[in-house]
Amino acid sequence: MNPIATFLIFLSIASFLYALVPFVVPSSKKRMESLLKKLSRAGAANHLTFCSQEILNNKVIGIDGIHRKIMILEKVKGGYQSSIISLDDVHDCQLVTNSSLITRGSLKKIVEDNAAITVALQFEFNNHMQPVSIIFTNGIINSKKEFEFLKAKAQYWCAMFSKMLTPQMEARA
Repeated sequence: MNPIATFLIFLSIASFLYALVPFVVPSSKKRMESLLKKLSRAGAANHLTFCSQEILNNKVIGIDGIHRKIMILEKVKGGYQSSIISLDDVHDCQLVTNSSLITRGSLKKIVEDNAAITVALQFEFNNHMQPVSIIFTNGIINSKKEFEFLKAKAQYWCAMFSKMLTPQMEARA
């Protein structure tokens, strides 16, 4: 067979397979864009305007500073679940980890053992409802850098949400 014809056949097969890759392999970028579009639609349905968003593994957090609300959109078993936290009803925001006793030296051992580490923001409400948590990671941390990055992200949002809370006033008679 002619080497030029063989090369052209090989080139056409390779280009055909390259064109099929986006349809076969789901892109994480497309998944994130889809989550952000769903968040935008859910926010518009609830009359929210997001000034900031935070993309996590399978969820997106939208913050509406004007209305003082947080919307969490999470992908759950083929569908999407959204919830709204009103900061007017919250009196405390805390960073919660199951690794509060972790020191710098022991973190390396936990990462090497692939232990599950949870980092979450916990909101406590004024009317003593059950606290609500936004989980930043609930699984196996693959590296110390990943854990530190997610913890720093959670600390940043904890500080921002704490600044947005209104202090409770007690009336004395």
